[in-house]
Amino acid sequence: MSTTPAATRPAGATFRAYEVALLSGLVALVFSAQGVTTALVQGREISWQWNVVHELIYFGLWGAFAPIVARLARAFWIEPGAGPKPWLAHLGFALLIAPVQVSATYVVHALGLVGFGLLEPSRLTEWLGGQTLSIVIMSFTGMLYYWVILGIYYAAAYRRLYLVQRAETAEASLDALRAQLKPHFLFNTLNSVSVLAEENPPAARSVLLRLSDLLRTVLHHEPRRLVPLADELATLEGYLEIQRVRFEERLRVSIEVEPGCRSALVPWLVLQPLVENAVRYAVEPRAAGGTVAIRASRVDDRLRLSVEDDGPGMAADELLGEGDGVGLANTRARLASLFGDRQALRLETPPGGGARVVIELPWREAS
Repeated sequence: MSTTPAATRPAGATFRAYEVALLSGLVALVFSAQGVTTALVQGREISWQWNVVHELIYFGLWGAFAPIVARLARAFWIEPGAGPKPWLAHLGFALLIAPVQVSATYVVHALGLVGFGLLEPSRLTEWLGGQTLSIVIMSFTGMLYYWVILGIYYAAAYRRLYLVQRAETAEASLDALRAQLKPHFLFNTLNSVSVLAEENPPAARSVLLRLSDLLRTVLHHEPRRLVPLADELATLEGYLEIQRVRFEERLRVSIEVEPGCRSALVPWLVLQPLVENAVRYAVEPRAAGGTVAIRASRVDDRLRLSVEDDGPGMAADELLGEGDGVGLANTRARLASLFGDRQALRLETPPGGGARVVIELPWREAS
């Protein structure tokens, strides 16, 4: 029937009752309006029975048949490479269902006439017999409606499948980025310890104690997509403590957070790579060291984060992380995975020199 395993199709994809009711009702009203307008333009008397009631019954019953068509669509899945079998199967179902649906329409119509006293019960069979030709003609049109419903179902099903696959792809990409970020963070931190071990052994031992707590957070804590900014700053502070031991007064850090921003949600470990870049390019190579300023503020419905340094600035390949494979390119990819086009990452040069990285995210607050 189909080359696509059922597991790869949109699980549970079907027509929702309110969607069917709204769509079938809308189509019925359109055709009713068409019939009424045609009668008025041609100067004929409006037949409310046929121009309105019959259309409502006809398309209402197609709405009732829609779940059946959906089941058949899943059972005989049409896709490239499936061959002619599903097409022939649906052609057969259309030939079967269309006459049944049209006949049901006239039966319901007739029973309504009987119920409202407009048709004698004894003439019910005679009235239906008089509609035989109309039933045959409308069955051909009904086959077209079968394919229309089938097409609507496949359009909705493939859209759901696309959204699911896109979400899974984004999640897999984010997991890969997390896996990349952990060893990068670990190796760079251990590199700081190795430098201290030669320059200042007591400081190295002190750093190792801090490092054990920090690595417990980074490596053993199950990463969440979003964390409160307060938690992110706490993790960042652990990293900065290690760097302060290494660089002492050469490293100057300023953290400015507007009131209310600490509860805003941010990607886990989004600031650490940015601060690490600032330390690497603005502090480490300079005898006088440098200043790293971390700021957070709310601008309308967005959270703005920035990491700025007063160093010599960075070349384009360094800003993009091409030198070590991580850096800002990783951060940009993580933000895109989480927020799509609702985020922004900008690289700026402050008036006094140095480098500034600005991140803007949709405002979300931890409950």
